[in-house]
Amino acid sequence: MVSGKSQILLKAAFAAGAAQYQRDGADEILRVLADGTKHDAAALIFWNRALSRHDVLANAGYQPETLTALGDPYASTKAHRKLLKLHQPLRIDDLKYNYRDTQLFQNALAPAGFADGMSACLISDDGQYAGMLHLSASHVHNFDDDARDLIGALSPIVAELCRRQSSGYPILRLREDCRAALYNGDDLPRPVSSREMSVVVFDPRFKDFIARFLAGPADTVSGLWASEKGSVALEITRTAGMASGKGDVALIVETPLELPFGLTVREAEVTDRIAWGRSNQQIASELGISIRTVTTHVENILVKMAQESRAGVAAVAVSAGLRRLDPHSSHQ
Repeated sequence: MVSGKSQILLKAAFAAGAAQYQRDGADEILRVLADGTKHDAAALIFWNRALSRHDVLANAGYQPETLTALGDPYASTKAHRKLLKLHQPLRIDDLKYNYRDTQLFQNALAPAGFADGMSACLISDDGQYAGMLHLSASHVHNFDDDARDLIGALSPIVAELCRRQSSGYPILRLREDCRAALYNGDDLPRPVSSREMSVVVFDPRFKDFIARFLAGPADTVSGLWASEKGSVALEITRTAGMASGKGDVALIVETPLELPFGLTVREAEVTDRIAWGRSNQQIASELGISIRTVTTHVENILVKMAQESRAGVAAVAVSAGLRRLDPHSSHQ
């Protein structure tokens, strides 16, 4: 008879195989694991070699601000360095110090209601670092030895999935509430199966933007696009234009605007301009508000993003897709 842990491992491995062709499979891995780990949140994060940063492949239960902290910020911690040496999952209870007293835990995990955690560094078959698997729970001592062993057995499988993602095999996530299109800036935009057509692609300004994107070196870009009809969040991915035979095309995924970190719309406008290198005086002039008001907004943004400098805000804004992509005054 196959044990419960083996059944979970088999299901997760099957989901990992499916995830090579559809990104929902990566989400399924986390759902299957919950039967064995009893986690309240989990995330699969891959190392994006092209951009030298951590990006999310799958997430179940983490809010955006927590998820951001579990990427590059976590990778700079002592716990991550220990994971790299161990090559096996590590629970909070396995550490020789109280991880719950660390700045990352106090600023990102505790406010989200988590009291326990387990993480694994993912190393691919070729010995390369591929990413991380994080699990969190609301109760202490949640992850027993069986849960640790399960993650240890699964890690090589999901490491290969992360390696493929990092090496240029795009796995595309299409949210249920998104609009989407394929567009190269020349031909008419093409619809994506089972999704409503993107509205942004018909903005007259968008054609030039996509042409510049495809002419440049970037594989992905994310940010906000504002128009008379309102603002939306965009995630744009370069992909091979096999259908058109005319080179690369852009996959445009358009979703309703959901500002992270508790930012207001005005704070998002200020954040965008900080990311573009604007001074407080320039921001005040562009937005038609006083310098004192801008200063107050900046102070609030620093607190909400848990950053100590404008440079930190700019970096988070880029990684969280908070920069505006449409042509406007802060681009000039």
